[in-house]
Amino acid sequence: MIGYKTSGRTKYFDNKTGSLTYFFRWRKILKIMKTTAYADNRGQKKQILAPLLPGLARLAVLLFFAVIGPGAGFICPPAAHGENRELTLWIHPYLPATELTNRFTPLADYLADELGRPVRVRVQQTYRAHIDFVGRDQADLAFMGPAPYVIMRRTYGDKPLLAMLEEDGRPFFPGMIIVREDSRYNNLTDLKGESFAFGDINSTMGHVAPRALLEQAGVSLDDLGHYDFLNSHHDVALGVLGGYFSAGAVKDEVFYAYRPRGLRALATTPLIPDHLFLTREDLPASLVERLRKALLAINQHPLKAEILSAIKGSATGVVAVEPEYYDILDEMLESFEGE
Repeated sequence: MIGYKTSGRTKYFDNKTGSLTYFFRWRKILKIMKTTAYADNRGQKKQILAPLLPGLARLAVLLFFAVIGPGAGFICPPAAHGENRELTLWIHPYLPATELTNRFTPLADYLADELGRPVRVRVQQTYRAHIDFVGRDQADLAFMGPAPYVIMRRTYGDKPLLAMLEEDGRPFFPGMIIVREDSRYNNLTDLKGESFAFGDINSTMGHVAPRALLEQAGVSLDDLGHYDFLNSHHDVALGVLGGYFSAGAVKDEVFYAYRPRGLRALATTPLIPDHLFLTREDLPASLVERLRKALLAINQHPLKAEILSAIKGSATGVVAVEPEYYDILDEMLESFEGE
């Protein structure tokens, strides 16, 4: 190609190299194309566009590769599977989205440094959306509560596990059934006929574990005077404090945060394996291993305390995880699934 004017109206191409063979004035070509493929000249029809078609075809091909690039794919953009593609870390909404984003940003920054690619924190709108999103292999990394993880694997099957949190030196934690400090309730059977606030229906400590505890004490949902599922653990604590519910179920962290305001624990659930990190089934095995090593390496990192305490004040480490740790949740779910 010899060159072309920047006006876009006249372009010159090398007729000998075969790259493009014609000299065009675009306005003239468009005018010809708008009229007819043939023109009458003293009664004889002469084909006008036919000599131009090979050049137009080559022009289209060259323009395509000039804009798109010769290695472009038609299924997905090249960056979608590139080594520097951004990874997303998805969190279930057990706290307000802004708070969760702030809590997990130090971890995302650490992983970005370790992996050499950006990692962005995203918060799902509901527990159910999080379960389905992870189950369908749409999350690069996911932080899940125990019960949502068990519900997910029941529906979608196993996913590669990376690590689990450790709190106060232990990778298992309890939940609390709470009442007001000045209430008359002394045991779980006292809650028959009373109102009860659960968290999200898919929450471990907001629903599954405390409901199993109530069932073991002989208190079914039908025995309660009224019950409701609220958006978060904070809503449950505030609902009980405000007198809207006689009792409620929260994770231990939320109970200790609100206890000074007038809450007490009526019962404590069995120890449950802590929250865990997992990834997509279709993520390259080498990247899965890098993620696993990076998470476990937090324990030796100079900023370990800052990274973990941001996620949860009682978090003290990240430890290896096995699927069977969560079988206890399967048993809890089975205890009331038939109701």
